[in-house]
Amino acid sequence: MPTLRTEEMMLNMGPQHPSTHGVLKIVLSLEGERIVKATPVMGFLHRGVEKLAEDGTYHQFIPHTDRLDYVCAM
Repeated sequence: MPTLRTEEMMLNMGPQHPSTHGVLKIVLSLEGERIVKATPVMGFLHRGVEKLAEDGTYHQFIPHTDRLDYVCAM
């Protein structure tokens, strides 16, 4: 049976992919349909939250902590 010649392909999965919920990006290295290497890239949910916390009091910032990672409550 002849073998199919494939090249290595780089694929960016996320952060817009529905399975990643916007907080994770994975750079995949593929050979055909086989994943050879996966490199996670985190930190896509950061939106300057630290700076927002600096401007208010502790009690003013508590509601923001619930909204930092909207998937945690699930």
